Amino acid sequence: MNNDYSQLQQLLAGYFNQDWVDEFDSADDVILSFIAESSTETFKTAHLELKALLHANKTEQALQHFLFSDIGCGYYYPHDWKSGKLWLEHIDALLNQRGE
Repeated sequence: MNNDYSQLQQLLAGYFNQDWVDEFDSADDVILSFIAESSTETFKTAHLELKALLHANKTEQALQHFLFSDIGCGYYYPHDWKSGKLWLEHIDALLNQRGE
């Protein structure tokens, strides 16, 4: 587990596990499930960790290594998104909807 991003890891590896395609219709549905099911504290921490990751300005290669190897994300975003940053910004926008 990556302790600096433990709640974000819960979203990106726990919810996006190897079976997520059997449980959800889309990647957005996974994120919306996390939003609906997580406690306020877990949600806020994951959102702050996501913002910190976005502000880290990792290269695409470093971001892929972090998300797939370090975090263990089971969603291969390059099939749907031009970059990890764009996908993470999309997640941020979805999380912002709960915060409003």
